[in-house]
Amino acid sequence: MDRRWLLGTIGTGATLAVAGCLDGNGEEVAEPDDPEPEPDDDGGDPEAGDDVEELSLDEPADFPTDDDEGECAVCNMHSVDYPDWNAQVVHEDGHREYFCSKGCLVAYYYAPTAFSGEDADEEIVGVWATSFESGELIDATEGYFVYEQDRDRHDYPMPRGSPPAFESREEAIAYVEEYDELSEDDLFTLEDVDEEIAMFYREPVLEDALES
Repeated sequence: MDRRWLLGTIGTGATLAVAGCLDGNGEEVAEPDDPEPEPDDDGGDPEAGDDVEELSLDEPADFPTDDDEGECAVCNMHSVDYPDWNAQVVHEDGHREYFCSKGCLVAYYYAPTAFSGEDADEEIVGVWATSFESGELIDATEGYFVYEQDRDRHDYPMPRGSPPAFESREEAIAYVEEYDELSEDDLFTLEDVDEEIAMFYREPVLEDALES
């Protein structure tokens, strides 16, 4: 066998091997492309890292639709079912609680550890309540409530009633001016919430929680 022919044949085969594989007929077969990285179990790109941002403590969350997560922290009713009255709080450690109504909110605000135990040890840093006027969640730490004691005036989630919430003092005053038995003296803020207000709206459940 000619030595130069043999070396040339070996060189040609090596070149083809670099370019790609050969099939049974000596034809070049292209190398398959590298497979795309499979997504993580949560649908994300494993090379992209976890870009999901936690909800800020200065904004409200969507009310959970899950039966357990969305339960009112005071009465255990499903908070998302009462969009005209519901409310929520967030603690400094990010722990959130949801409420079917502002009546439950004020009871919790008065005695958070009675309902959430050690989960409520951290300071409450955010409170949102559905506005009586707009139906939107408002910053309840800056808003006003009316000490509404007529339990038949509105269709409340709970029979013991609930204080309507307003974004401004002017809106709250406009509300009380509609009723002879109410006045500006019936306006209060979260800082005014005391045992009298909390007990008026949720006495039975609040008493049980304080005793347990």
